[in-house]
Amino acid sequence: MNSRLKGYLGIFGAAFFWGSSATAAKFLFQHNVPPMLVVQSRVIIAAVFLVTVLALFNRRLLIVSPRHILDFALLGIIGVAGSNYTYYMAIQITNVGIAILMQYTAPTLVAIYMVLSRQERVSGVKSLAIVLSLSGSAVMLGAFSPNVHITMLGIFLGMLSALCFAFFNVYNRVASKEYSTWTALTWTLVCGAAFWIILDAVTGPVKGDIGIQEMWTLTIFSFSSIVIPYYFYFTGLRHLAASTAVIVSTLEPVVAILTSFIILGESMSLTQTLGGIFVVGAVILLEVFKE
Repeated sequence: MNSRLKGYLGIFGAAFFWGSSATAAKFLFQHNVPPMLVVQSRVIIAAVFLVTVLALFNRRLLIVSPRHILDFALLGIIGVAGSNYTYYMAIQITNVGIAILMQYTAPTLVAIYMVLSRQERVSGVKSLAIVLSLSGSAVMLGAFSPNVHITMLGIFLGMLSALCFAFFNVYNRVASKEYSTWTALTWTLVCGAAFWIILDAVTGPVKGDIGIQEMWTLTIFSFSSIVIPYYFYFTGLRHLAASTAVIVSTLEPVVAILTSFIILGESMSLTQTLGGIFVVGAVILLEVFKE
């Protein structure tokens, strides 16, 4: 398997699990588990699990140089916790569609940074792919619906989420280049979990009634939305340019809509189908006219 294919499979794997894990999130929200508690718990559970497994089976993977702790702290706090926090705050203020759409301006931000820093040359084909993926996401998520509730604060938080996700894609190579995927992922999540724990200590913990069923669902959700997809994403970023990887990641809402249609029997409109075709077309374009 060539390196580029590994990269595509890694990013698509992440998008698949992020998109399909929306079903577990819906179950938790329907059982009155606060969204912020879901966001915090999934990172903390994932971090505890990975540290425990590596400590038991391969402690060497937990060893990192002290000079790299700051790199993982930035990746975990800004890239993971920061993007999740601002994203869910945007959802509370505006709506899910607009929040996701704002986050998916990240490909544009990554491309601009790569050009300005001269790390990549963003071709006309890649620019077209960015436009297609963003347009497809907008159509799928109902951004043009007259019923969409938009506020300036919601837009600001959504853009902040996009900046954090763009940072994650760009800085990942810096933070993880000297370590295995498992080491980089574990330390990133440990730093993200530490952020949530410290925040709760300062502001007070998020309250919510969690029974055994909700706890099991949270644990499963932690694996399906954090451990597995982030492993795939870290792996994919090792084989693809950051701007290409973040475009492929916009397949997430396509997967979410398809799984909701197939598993939950939810309706899928013509506009959603058209938007999905745009996003898939963007990914195909990247490969057919690869640089």
